[in-house]
Amino acid sequence: MGLFGMGGRKRQRSNSILFLVFNLMFLWFVSGEFVDFSEKNRLLELKNALFDPHNLLSSWKPANPNHCSWFGVTCNSHARVSELRIPGGKFIHSGSCLGDYHFDLERNCSSGRKGKFVGGILSNVIGDLLELRVLSVPFNQISGELPDAIWGLRNLEVIDLEGNSINGNLSMIDFTYLKKLQVLNLGFNRLFGKIPKSLAECEGLSILNLAGNRIHGTIPVFIGSIRKLKGVYLSFNRFFGSLPDEFWTNCDVLDHVDFSGNFLDGKIPKSIRNCGKLRTLLLFSNAFSGGVPSELSMLENLAVLDISRNRFVGNIPVSLVNSKSLVKFDFSSNNVSEQIMVESVVNLQSLSSQHRRALADSGTVDGKKKGFTLLELVLILVASLIVLILIVLIIAYFYMRNRRRSSQVEGIPSPPRSGTERLVIFKEVGAPLTFDNVVQATGNFTSRYCIGNGGFGSTYRAEISPGITVAVKRLTVEMCQGVPQFNAEIRSLGQIRHPNLITLIGYYASMSEMFLVYNYLPGGSLEEFICQKRNSVIGLKTVHKIVFDVATALAFLHDECNPRILHRDVKPSNILLDKDLKPYLSDFGLSRLLEGFETHVTTGVAGTFGYVAPEYALTCRASDKVDVYSYGVMLLELISDKRALDPSFSSQENGYTIVSWAWRLWREGRMVEVFAPGMWEAGPENVLLELLQLGLVCTEEASGGRPKMRQVARILRQIQTAFDP
Repeated sequence: MGLFGMGGRKRQRSNSILFLVFNLMFLWFVSGEFVDFSEKNRLLELKNALFDPHNLLSSWKPANPNHCSWFGVTCNSHARVSELRIPGGKFIHSGSCLGDYHFDLERNCSSGRKGKFVGGILSNVIGDLLELRVLSVPFNQISGELPDAIWGLRNLEVIDLEGNSINGNLSMIDFTYLKKLQVLNLGFNRLFGKIPKSLAECEGLSILNLAGNRIHGTIPVFIGSIRKLKGVYLSFNRFFGSLPDEFWTNCDVLDHVDFSGNFLDGKIPKSIRNCGKLRTLLLFSNAFSGGVPSELSMLENLAVLDISRNRFVGNIPVSLVNSKSLVKFDFSSNNVSEQIMVESVVNLQSLSSQHRRALADSGTVDGKKKGFTLLELVLILVASLIVLILIVLIIAYFYMRNRRRSSQVEGIPSPPRSGTERLVIFKEVGAPLTFDNVVQATGNFTSRYCIGNGGFGSTYRAEISPGITVAVKRLTVEMCQGVPQFNAEIRSLGQIRHPNLITLIGYYASMSEMFLVYNYLPGGSLEEFICQKRNSVIGLKTVHKIVFDVATALAFLHDECNPRILHRDVKPSNILLDKDLKPYLSDFGLSRLLEGFETHVTTGVAGTFGYVAPEYALTCRASDKVDVYSYGVMLLELISDKRALDPSFSSQENGYTIVSWAWRLWREGRMVEVFAPGMWEAGPENVLLELLQLGLVCTEEASGGRPKMRQVARILRQIQTAFDP
């Protein structure tokens, strides 16, 4: 009896436990909070393949029972993972933050996660999240190839992986099973190959962004016939060939097309007239030819049209420029003429100022000139004044250069000595730096120790003690007038540190003498390197490293210094090399520091002829795009055997520079002729073309068409994979 009673109590306890478990499971099901522990484990495996330096995934813990509450995870009504949204803060190109197409994708560049990211690879276990609809991990540092398991997730509607470092062959991806896919955003990664035919199976696709990769081949015809496609972004790839006339067949809802920065040729398909809702058409920096089709004027919603930097010929259709919807229209750098009566431009006020000026300048009727208009007379007068001013500035430049030479120490009384007075020091070098030992080490600033001359003064090599050598930049005498302001400004520059910026060790300033002390670099300047390169073939890897390092230094000055610093005189002679050819940008901050002194004149603005951006030369207003232009000139010099103002250009019209030359060869399809002898043969050709294209984009005439330096650095980082073992 006792045994029977004991067994009954055991069965009673077991039944209670089973009842409790059943009730818990029932509650979980009813409340929609049932936890699928297999998916929780998959997420933890996914986390293990990532690195998380900013603890974005700190809530992803085994001890946290409900993975549906983890950061970035959303579950559906059946408590299955339906969305993964982990936006990073590595925003590189502003278009993604300000674009029109959000589709519920986070694009807040001022969010609290700015600068925060996850890295690593996406594990194949993601394929076990069978009800996943949204995979959004943009602007992080995800690398490696995309897992094959993604392409089997039949419920996927959004793939948003823009702005990572994902590589792989796009041609090998099979999109056949992604029938529900609406957004495919793989822009600004490291993908190569061609667009696969299987993408045509994604009939519900609304946004296609493959910009900023290395995808090549022709643009498939089916792209123009995806019925629900609203935005297609294929810019800055290596697409070539022409678009057939029947390309745009089912484009009823198409709103935005960006094919810029490729190698497309032929004519704009007349079928573009079928895209009645098109608002933005960007085709700049290609090789399109023929006439500008009048069918564009049939697009009643077209607001932005950029066909600059192509090979269009003939007249701009009057009906196009009279379009009431058009607010921005750039047809520069083509062979077109604007045979348009100014009076016929009904909505002239709605056009951009650049476009209005272009139309007003034409002043023709039926192709026959009717004499100079008042505007033409004013422009002729202004142009004449500009030429006169440039002549005066050139004379002033040579006069001041000769004056600087004559004002070097040999012809100037020695400055008052300060004996053992120490300089203001920002970084110790292992030996005392005093006014006296600096002057002695430079031989009283004699030409024997001079290693360079520039707009700010001369630079001398100074061996302070055995094994300790510095570079001393002696500023011209006229600059010694604003010592208090100089002291305040130079101290901020002394705190700046970057691996590719020359180090300001210290300085001395008085009413009669000023000099700056920098670390000495034995490799000379990039200008000397370019001259030596003409006699030998320099490895492309070396060239890439130089342009990449300089780009990161400029990006640092533009975006990470407070206040930000514009260099305004980027050129090869201001880039110094160490014995390993590592580049260091010099003279940063000096343009702003000394801009009030009359001796700092080379073009009427801070800068050097051949490197100065056109808008800066005309308006004297500087922006970061001024440095981008100068950087692009330097890049073109490195890959070619030409200088910015090469002697071989002397037979051309005034103002012909390496930029004019490179753009002409590119438009004529003679890109190979840009590269220095032996460089093209050494290859790889695709990398060379990418560098050329980057140099051309940086030297766009319109500053708005140039990238930011941080974008340049990112593109070069992507190119770097071609050198990885």
